[in-house]
Amino acid sequence: MIRRIAPGDAALAFAALRELRPTSPIMASLHTFQAFLEAAGRESYALVGSFEEGSREAVAVAGYRVMTMLYVGRLLYVDDLSTLPEFRGRGHAGALLHWLEAEASRLGAAELHLDSGTGSARFAAHRQYLKHGLNITAHHFSKELS
Repeated sequence: MIRRIAPGDAALAFAALRELRPTSPIMASLHTFQAFLEAAGRESYALVGSFEEGSREAVAVAGYRVMTMLYVGRLLYVDDLSTLPEFRGRGHAGALLHWLEAEASRLGAAELHLDSGTGSARFAAHRQYLKHGLNITAHHFSKELS
């Protein structure tokens, strides 16, 4: 079952997102994650989770936002997509991607975007994205600022 996760229900998404971002200072505690959700919600960041029958917490989670960019117009950007290891291979990420695509259309977005890290640990995720019709269309560059 796919359903939205409100900022006040951060505990439902915490384990799955911490799996993806274990070193993030935001994920250091449920309290810091809750504070992030409250602030990021003002920037349109939202969560959706995939739940198995009988599970209180989401077994897979996507964090996303809607934005407008000059080159494409309105788009839905997926910041985070993570499934707990013991629930991988059960269709949760695919169900979330389908939900996100439908949500993007509902919100009038022209495209759905996501970035993914590199390395062999991400090959399964990359196969999933390609299987769901996402294409590799750019290189993402970043610079840490002091």
